[in-house]
Amino acid sequence: MTIPSSLGKSVSDSIEITLRLGEPLRRAVGQSRLDVELPSQATVAALIAFLDQTYPDFGHRFAGRDLGHDHPYVVFVNNAQISAEAYDQSVLRHDDRVHIVVPVAGGSS
Repeated sequence: MTIPSSLGKSVSDSIEITLRLGEPLRRAVGQSRLDVELPSQATVAALIAFLDQTYPDFGHRFAGRDLGHDHPYVVFVNNAQISAEAYDQSVLRHDDRVHIVVPVAGGSS
């Protein structure tokens, strides 16, 4: 899957990342793991914009409208959490692993 060059630099100068999605984003995309080709210097924000444009239900779910919470998802790049404020500055690199999940707390009562 390839992001169009309008969301980053030229596609000829590209990287590949592995994207893993938790529920309910997995349902919106149709799979839990994607290998995505991106223009080099693409950011987390560009990846999210691509997913929103490519999968009609992604934006609605990512915004949290189906869960009743505003923006409940957490984005990790190589196990480091990326804040929503940093999506535009977080440049992805070849072989990065991106996880988008809803954090879950639990324990015994």
